[in-house]
Amino acid sequence: MEDSQNRRLGQDNRKLGLSTDTYNRSSTKRSRAGFNFKKGKRIYLSLALILVVFIFAGLSALSYTWDHHLITDGVSISKVNVGNLTQDQAKETMNIEINRLMEQTVKISVDQYSPEVRLGDLGLLISADNALEDAYNVSRKGSILNRVINKMSASKGIDYSLSHKWDDEKLLKELNNSFEKLNKPAIDASFVISPQNAMIIKEEQVGQVIDTEDLISKIKEIDIFAPVPEIKGKYKEQTPLITAAQLEDQKITGLLASYTTRFDPTQTARSQNVRLAAMAMDKSIIKPGDTLSFNKIVGERTVEAGYKDAYVILNGQFVPGLAGGICQVSSTLYNTGLLANLPVTQRSNHDLAISYVPLGQDATVAYPDLDLKFDNNTGGYLLVRTKVSSNSITIELYGKVIAGQEVSINNSTESVIPFEVQRLVDETLAHGASIVKQEGQPGYIVKSSRTIKMNGQVQKTEPLKQSRYMPLPKILAVGA
Repeated sequence: MEDSQNRRLGQDNRKLGLSTDTYNRSSTKRSRAGFNFKKGKRIYLSLALILVVFIFAGLSALSYTWDHHLITDGVSISKVNVGNLTQDQAKETMNIEINRLMEQTVKISVDQYSPEVRLGDLGLLISADNALEDAYNVSRKGSILNRVINKMSASKGIDYSLSHKWDDEKLLKELNNSFEKLNKPAIDASFVISPQNAMIIKEEQVGQVIDTEDLISKIKEIDIFAPVPEIKGKYKEQTPLITAAQLEDQKITGLLASYTTRFDPTQTARSQNVRLAAMAMDKSIIKPGDTLSFNKIVGERTVEAGYKDAYVILNGQFVPGLAGGICQVSSTLYNTGLLANLPVTQRSNHDLAISYVPLGQDATVAYPDLDLKFDNNTGGYLLVRTKVSSNSITIELYGKVIAGQEVSINNSTESVIPFEVQRLVDETLAHGASIVKQEGQPGYIVKSSRTIKMNGQVQKTEPLKQSRYMPLPKILAVGA
């Protein structure tokens, strides 16, 4: 049957002018073309399928990482779950946890005394700000792939920590308040001045106080996220700052120097001012290395303090002013300090020459800036004593006496500045008549020095600050 059909096909092909080979080649081409078409179709379908898969995967990843403004599931802060919470919800949750941690108490035992103190009262400070920010940023940064990976990783659990620290000042203050009654502070050596101006020294006492440094160290080691353990405190010795041996070495042994000036008791207001300033200075003690300051000791001169108006020197004139006369006290102290061989760190002379001390040996003061100051470089304590009689003031300085030391002050007038005569017309006077309204007073430039001798031999001579006094004009009232 097949042979018959093939023969018929061959006959038909020959009628059409086609050989059997030509027919076979044509059939082969048709078969290959069909194969290539099918193959391309399969590739196209595969690529399309891959694209669909990628799109689906991308949409799934985008949906997975879509920002719903919630913290990623699985995220916690100090083991408190904040996953799937908004920032505000997470903050509220952590505030509750922070309050819980702050309310914890620690039992601190010293001897039989065992108070329980809130961690918050001890200065514990806790913050969730950084942890909340880190928690919220999980799966929100980087590429979509990174976000997917981070979110998948977080779902297995990720924990951020609250940050905390201690307020050192508050911690120390609370410990001191809690244990102050257990402390027996050290008592420094002290002294009193006898009626004979000698130092009577009282021994120091070693103290016993709570070792707050040890307590602070132990408190800061507390794991606030675990049950708080009891803390044991201990005592430590407290050493006095001043010992009897130190005071003995700095002891007042006698009178260093004394100086006296006189005043007119009939000038009652001025005399009252002198007494007030002298009383304020009496029994003042200056520690070794400190400064003896007139203004600091006497203080501000006010009406409330009892000072009165009396003549003062102002702008080269004698005029009434509050507390006039106290410069006699400062000038008396200046001379006492010079004779005690104290270094002068601040001193100013008057504008006009005064009579109660030699020229070059006065010291004017005005509160608060114009002051008289000495450094106490004696290595010992200084004691100021003042004595006021009806017409004189004496200032004494007691301290560590240097045997064989003598101090003297020398002054030399470099020049005298003549005063001028001023004539003022007074129509109440007769023509040619004149009255002296103010006596003239020359000015001076004075150089001063201090000489220190040891056992009669000059050890050194040092210059003191030069004094310059303005002349005071003579004023005549003359008739027209």
